[in-house]
Amino acid sequence: MEGTRFDQVYETMPWHKVDTVVFDIGNVLIRFAPEDFLERLFPGDADKQRAMLSQVYRGPYWPEFDRGTIEYEDAARRLSAQFGGAYGDYMHAITGWIELKEPIEEGWRAAERCRRAGKRLLLLSNYHRVAYARLREKFADRFALFDGGCISCDCHYNKPEPEIYETLIKGFDLEPGRTLFIDDTIQNVEGAMRAGIHGFHMDEKGRMDRFFL
Repeated sequence: MEGTRFDQVYETMPWHKVDTVVFDIGNVLIRFAPEDFLERLFPGDADKQRAMLSQVYRGPYWPEFDRGTIEYEDAARRLSAQFGGAYGDYMHAITGWIELKEPIEEGWRAAERCRRAGKRLLLLSNYHRVAYARLREKFADRFALFDGGCISCDCHYNKPEPEIYETLIKGFDLEPGRTLFIDDTIQNVEGAMRAGIHGFHMDEKGRMDRFFL
């Protein structure tokens, strides 16, 4: 049975219907803004910013970083050979954003409210191995709030592939109909719903604050 879009059906969280709340990371808990990152990584060089946005962040290897099937150095060498440009510039674009990440306080408020309500908290996110390791180090106190999760670079599936939701369900013995998943990308929410998990689309600032009361 397909899950329900909680943000369309309920004005506030129906706490009695959920045992586990699953959070995406990017743009739910941690800001991910490629254009802003590139402005800071290559200040004043609009041409390079556009090239790196197209070739790196929206390029062929980014999903493979998430999947954990290619290393940064290998991708930078391939990009340099394919598009020209300096290996060092590609590495700067590929890795520089990692230190620019900032928490989204609204997401953390929602997680804390779920914890106070006695819910199990899990993560489900597409994330690079190196970037995720640094994230957990940099924000260790915050992520201690979570009971575990499924990260794409570890399971080698990316949202919204059905296997990543199945891995989460089996790995944590979830009852999908008692689980809510929050993501900023509607395709990922819909993927979870096809697996029977309820969905919440975080597409508007303030939406979580209004919902998780």
